[in-house]
Amino acid sequence: MRRTLLLLGVAICLMSWPALRYGAVIFHGAVASSLPIPEDGKVANGTYVSDYFDLSYPLPEGWTEGLPGPDPSDTGYYVLSTLVPKSELSATTLIAAQDMFFAAKFSAAKSDSGIAEMVGDFRQAMSGVEGMTIDREPTVVKVVDRLFYRVDFSGVGLYRTMFATEIRCHVVSFNLTTNDPEQLARLALSLDNLSTAGERNPGAAVPLCVKNYAVAENLLRRVEPVAVGAKFTPIPVRIVIGADGGVKQVHVIRATADQRHSIEDALRGWKFKPYAPNGRAVEVETGLVFEFTPSGK
Repeated sequence: MRRTLLLLGVAICLMSWPALRYGAVIFHGAVASSLPIPEDGKVANGTYVSDYFDLSYPLPEGWTEGLPGPDPSDTGYYVLSTLVPKSELSATTLIAAQDMFFAAKFSAAKSDSGIAEMVGDFRQAMSGVEGMTIDREPTVVKVVDRLFYRVDFSGVGLYRTMFATEIRCHVVSFNLTTNDPEQLARLALSLDNLSTAGERNPGAAVPLCVKNYAVAENLLRRVEPVAVGAKFTPIPVRIVIGADGGVKQVHVIRATADQRHSIEDALRGWKFKPYAPNGRAVEVETGLVFEFTPSGK
């Protein structure tokens, strides 16, 4: 059973291709400094904490952090943390996130429809695995006053539950696996100890997520990055646009070091129309994809 759970954890982690990990930068004139990004979450004092998602999850008693997962994929899939019991490896918890700006199947409309689509696809994939049974169809549940989608399934002696919710235009999921249905129920109840976005730092300002804002009609000035490294490779990038239209933060999700620096240097010179949905300009977080070509376009 220990081997089975270990193999399961590896398989889940390999759902994302490995990528080179880099931080985000915030621009203050010509000075750049680091700031929270999704993969910066960590376990400290028995609690998983993510500043980016404003999320904290106290680990069940006797649990610890497991092996790290792969770096983010080019579709913005993150393995945020793996959690395991300190003694017998009879269960695992995988915390993951899917960036809704870069997942091809997410609709461009409401975030709720994106989560429902992801959970529906996940349920369909699990039902197609030989020996797997769907024990609970995708259902909307409330955890600590936040809505999650939940789906339960089992097979080959293992019981699993996935909880998924939307935070900062990411689908954040808790994936529970165990060989004991009673332990699975206890793990599900442990999520009641979550502190989710808006609860840890209720007064914190978070940029408004707007998909596809970095398009030509919203750009006042564009600087092309120097084409370096592999050609025709998609490079996903998240940016925060300040209320003045300048690029305030940059997070190159997957790229080589040279490509990352080239994109950061170029984005420092971009200027957008300020986003003012109610007549008042606000900060916007959006995504765009670079693809270096021989001509640099």
